[in-house]
Amino acid sequence: MGFAYNLKKYRTARGISQDELSKRIGSHAVQLSRYEHGLSVPSVEVVKKISEALDVSIDELVFGDKDQKIDQTIKDRELITLFQKVELLSGKQRETVKELLNAFIFQKDIQQKLAQ
Repeated sequence: MGFAYNLKKYRTARGISQDELSKRIGSHAVQLSRYEHGLSVPSVEVVKKISEALDVSIDELVFGDKDQKIDQTIKDRELITLFQKVELLSGKQRETVKELLNAFIFQKDIQQKLAQ
């Protein structure tokens, strides 16, 4: 999900019409509709105006929120669920999980290098 999806998501979540947002950024509602449908790509200056008008970072507007980023990078839903549960642990417990993961990955890396 890219800019077009995020633009519409944040605009509608804030209850702002295309007409209202286009006025805020000094554009036309038709052009804003093109952005939302992925038919046109705004300039960096326009993206900045949109982010300010919607009170959202440019990063979130272009790349999505934290959950979207996770879904785009980690395909294994079970891993995502486990990582979410790990976040609820105490700091010391999270560090232990990180150490275990690092040790496991280190072991696999060494095994792979030895096999070459």
